[in-house]
Amino acid sequence: MLSIEKDVDGFHPQNMGTLAIQGKEPLFIPCTPKGCIELLLRSDVEIMGKKAVMIGRSNIVGLPMFLLLQRHHATVTIVHAFSNNPDVVAREADILIAAAGVPNLVRGSWLKPGAVVVDVGTNPIEDEESEHGYRLIGDVCFEEAVRVASAITPVPGGVGPMTVAMLLFNTLQAAKRVLRFP
Repeated sequence: MLSIEKDVDGFHPQNMGTLAIQGKEPLFIPCTPKGCIELLLRSDVEIMGKKAVMIGRSNIVGLPMFLLLQRHHATVTIVHAFSNNPDVVAREADILIAAAGVPNLVRGSWLKPGAVVVDVGTNPIEDEESEHGYRLIGDVCFEEAVRVASAITPVPGGVGPMTVAMLLFNTLQAAKRVLRFP
């Protein structure tokens, strides 16, 4: 197993466990959830006291995103494949994060007017007009959601660059620790 000091992805069990403990800080936070929070904060989206719905519960995005939203004092609900009436639950969200890996799962009718939508999904679909024969779409039907949401991330070009930025941030932090830089 990779040592915790080198776990710039933030998935070491000790980092994940520490993320779940209030008052403790992990050495590294998983990059995609950290990027989503950074995106919200830098876009002046109020998280504290808001209802957030996390669609998906993977160890890579769903679970750490849930924990980070809680750390920012949101009331968080997770929706997964076995949840009843996911559209009804989603409609309560002030902030909706979609990371289910299902193309166009979240429709415009699922959204509360004015909700902030972060689409983590990157799903390849066939597209003969594309240079590679496919294109990427998100878990949210962008064309419908953009009419209802106050803000929405595009796919591609939304969360992906934030993930890369957070990976670089974590890598810099790791190097500073090794070199004992302040």
